[in-house]
Amino acid sequence: MVATVSKGTENCMSPRAPLVTSCIRLAICVLAALVVSACASRQPTAAVAPLAPPSTRDIEALIERGCFHCLEQALALADQRGVSPLAFEAAGLLALRATELGMPADEWMTRARALAAGDLERERYVEMLAAVPPDQLRGLRDDLLVETQIRRRIEERLTSVASWYEAVRTGAHSETFRQYLELTLVCSVDRRPERFQRLDAIVPELPAVPLLTYRAGICDDRYQERLRALQAELPEFVDADYALGRYALRGEMPNQDEALRRFRSAAAAFPTSTAIPTTIGNLYQSWEDWPNALAAFDRALALLPSHPDAMLGRVISLSQLERRDEAIATATQLIDASRWHLGQAFYWRAWNYFGLGNNEAARSDTDRARTLMVNPAVFLLSGLIEWRFLRREPAETEFQEALRMDFGQCEAAFYLGGVRYERARVPEALAAMNQARQCYDLALAVRRKLLEDALAKAGTPEAKARESARHERAIAHVQQRRGEVLEAIEKISKVRSVK
Repeated sequence: MVATVSKGTENCMSPRAPLVTSCIRLAICVLAALVVSACASRQPTAAVAPLAPPSTRDIEALIERGCFHCLEQALALADQRGVSPLAFEAAGLLALRATELGMPADEWMTRARALAAGDLERERYVEMLAAVPPDQLRGLRDDLLVETQIRRRIEERLTSVASWYEAVRTGAHSETFRQYLELTLVCSVDRRPERFQRLDAIVPELPAVPLLTYRAGICDDRYQERLRALQAELPEFVDADYALGRYALRGEMPNQDEALRRFRSAAAAFPTSTAIPTTIGNLYQSWEDWPNALAAFDRALALLPSHPDAMLGRVISLSQLERRDEAIATATQLIDASRWHLGQAFYWRAWNYFGLGNNEAARSDTDRARTLMVNPAVFLLSGLIEWRFLRREPAETEFQEALRMDFGQCEAAFYLGGVRYERARVPEALAAMNQARQCYDLALAVRRKLLEDALAKAGTPEAKARESARHERAIAHVQQRRGEVLEAIEKISKVRSVK
């Protein structure tokens, strides 16, 4: 513009300019342009409206929907948009859900603590999250012990004037989040009898929010129908399968096939859970399906090698499969690395040592087992070991003690008759054998009744076949032992008649 003006001015001043009038007109135009330009530079900038914060309703909806993967999505979106309150809620709820499903919760607890740093109210919520004990079959029995040791402090938090209950009723954050926390305190933290009154007052007033329906449903089997209805409406809520599987095993008509189906579904959806495969292993163990029980316990141990319940399940399964060396090795791991199930670990290691003929090791482990637990099986095994050492008198004492504790210990009566016969105590031997015969007769009657009842209750053909096979195996064993007892009675009676 300046260069153009200068050039135009020079042309007007030149003697060769065609007309003075043209130059004057040009000058006026240039001046006007300069004035307009100057005014424009001094014109105030128009105010820019602030950008509205991004909507968070989709994150809130995911939290209210409440399935595990919904909560994961909510946390990811909250992080992406920098919405700290909702990120804290999602992380806290994921920590609780992981605890409920027997999964590691450290990742979510760490995230919740980071989001709570410097915020007193959130830090109080984190304290509540940390007070929730792990699932009984999570494998963290030491944590359960610590939780028991701090129980008094937790009770103070629940009963003080400014209690946790008051905090979740009146505190910050969404009502949905605070109601979930309140239900968790009632169902998983509070141990007082009056907690059920609080629960029954809360549940009818809950809004129809899937997250809260789920929490009420897993709290007590009185509300399990809510849980079933929730999953029917929202099939992605596979979180419910673990609780529904456990519910299926309760009551007068347990549905073991439904339980197994639900446990398998939950295990596939939450592969880091150690509680779910351990539960599956326990179910297979109750069916005496030792190969499948072993496979389930091994899955739990692959996730947590120190899992005491899965380790004991593995020992028993291997013992029943007569894989004695492996059973001894696993029992040794349980003994060396744990304070849990030590009595059973020593018993099963002794049982396997006895099966291998290592009598000294069997004797030592049985003695250790007797200091840790007292039951007829331990005395029966102890008597067998003494008998193998040809120490007949202490063997007789051990068999008598097993019978004193459980009159239905048919094996103890049978072996008691045998050791008495070897001690040339013929009348006492015959009395013990007759007791064994009566015991086996009763055992046969009981087993046949159990078989009849099981077939009447079993729902599916698979369940009927399974129960039939299990009881028939037991019946066949009892019949075999009864036959051996009858042979022994005949033999002892002949000796007695000769004398």
